[in-house]
Amino acid sequence: MTLAELRGCMSLEQANTKAGAEILKDQDGFKRDQDAVKAGQAEVNTASAEVRARSAAIISEREALSTQLTAQNTLAQDAKTDAERATVETATAADRAKLVERSRMLELSIDSFNASQQALRDRVTALNARIDDINLRNKTINDRVEPHRQQATLWRDQCASRRFREEDEVAIKRELAAKK
Repeated sequence: MTLAELRGCMSLEQANTKAGAEILKDQDGFKRDQDAVKAGQAEVNTASAEVRARSAAIISEREALSTQLTAQNTLAQDAKTDAERATVETATAADRAKLVERSRMLELSIDSFNASQQALRDRVTALNARIDDINLRNKTINDRVEPHRQQATLWRDQCASRRFREEDEVAIKRELAAKK
């Protein structure tokens, strides 16, 4: 192998080593980001389950309030005379006050629920944006892998099994080190 060919092979090998190291570094970063996203997805799934449980509790409370209010209204409607209506209203006044308070608390709970649901939606949106970013970066990594493999194959075919003088190799290594 001539000195020029050896210089070309060594430069190619150096470039391949550098490109391979960059790809491996980026792949490690991708794996790290992927693990972080998986952890984020687990947190979102847990929060989503909590939101669903709160939603079921709110629906249950709303139905219970509706049932009790309907029962009280039915009692008032079933009263035939004004005296019966007055008796029913007096008997249910305390319960009505409790129902009104429960209804007010339910509204506060619904407002809190809506806020937590919006926060969860925001987390999901941010997580999806992060996933899109990771996928885009992974595509750029994958786009660099095949050309790197082709360059490594080129080096192997042109340089790996060729003979050269060790003195030439030492001189070229000094030149390449001086260029850095």
